[in-house]
Amino acid sequence: MSRTEPITRLEVAACPTHRMDVKHYAPYEVGCACLSEDRRRELAERLEQARAEGNPLAEMAE
Repeated sequence: MSRTEPITRLEVAACPTHRMDVKHYAPYEVGCACLSEDRRRELAERLEQARAEGNPLAEMAE
């Protein structure tokens, strides 16, 4: 699956090493290549919750 949403601050916090490499995140709807499938699933849940709460971590990373 390829990404349909912009990379969020929460995702960058989960993998700060590759924050400047957009291609690293592109193949995944949430997360990146460094994260296991379970970790990406957990991150998706946290991101959904952050969006529902209006948490700034759910905003697009700069």
